[in-house]
Amino acid sequence: MIKTVIATIASILSLLLSVSAQDTDALLWKISGNDFSQPSYLFGTIHLMCPDDIQITQPMRDALQNTKQVVLEIDMDEPGIMQNMQSIAMMADGTTLNDLLTEDEYQLVGNYLQDSLQIPIQALNAMKPLMLSTFTFLDVLNCQPGSYEMQLVQQAKEQQKEVLGLETLEDQAQAFDFIPLEEQADYLVDAIQNYDETVFEIEAILAAYQSEQVEHLYNITHESMQEMEGAEESLLTKRNQNWIPLMEEIAQDQPTFFAVGAAHLGGPMGVIALLKEQGYTVEAVSSIGQ
Repeated sequence: MIKTVIATIASILSLLLSVSAQDTDALLWKISGNDFSQPSYLFGTIHLMCPDDIQITQPMRDALQNTKQVVLEIDMDEPGIMQNMQSIAMMADGTTLNDLLTEDEYQLVGNYLQDSLQIPIQALNAMKPLMLSTFTFLDVLNCQPGSYEMQLVQQAKEQQKEVLGLETLEDQAQAFDFIPLEEQADYLVDAIQNYDETVFEIEAILAAYQSEQVEHLYNITHESMQEMEGAEESLLTKRNQNWIPLMEEIAQDQPTFFAVGAAHLGGPMGVIALLKEQGYTVEAVSSIGQ
């Protein structure tokens, strides 16, 4: 009898875990309920991806068609956005990598940039280390990357819809600047010193994204961020919490297509969980590959 009970409990738990995984294995979600007169939609992006892998699927097109505006993390349609992003990526007060790295570490980073990306370190000497660490992502992609954000901006222009942002560039910069430059530098050096592990992690992120495993993608990100104290709180949790009231206000005004980094969707403090806590119905809509 005991064995039967244990087996039954195990089966139920297995079923619940399976249902939970299925419920969160999606990148496109419909948000309804509360004061929303019409549904809005939420899509998880990946900020850098090879153009051939960026797909605006029919369910995404339908969601865009059924909404009145597109809201990204930041307003990518704002004039001068690229120049402003480049400016914010740089360290202030004349600080350079020479000030943050030992001579051996500087040589390590310089050799990596030159050998893998053919970029001299002198050209990036004033860039914030955390921004510079994203170059390992470019290395793994091995292509001239594009982004879902720019594709969505293009779709919005074609449909004559406004593009807005949930935060400003300054807000985003403050989130990244919460992590001391010295810790950012340590993270950069560690990523290069343990290059094989870095590549494995990036490939796991890309695979999780392409298979729409939102919770797995969050878990990978969560583990990675443990290397920098306070990183998850600053880069994910607080921003998610700040976004929810804005999303509610925006979507009450008119149905909206929201698109944020997919790592923000999953987890106990992810956008999906926080919206559900507020009483909204958040339903998976489709597979990105459809």
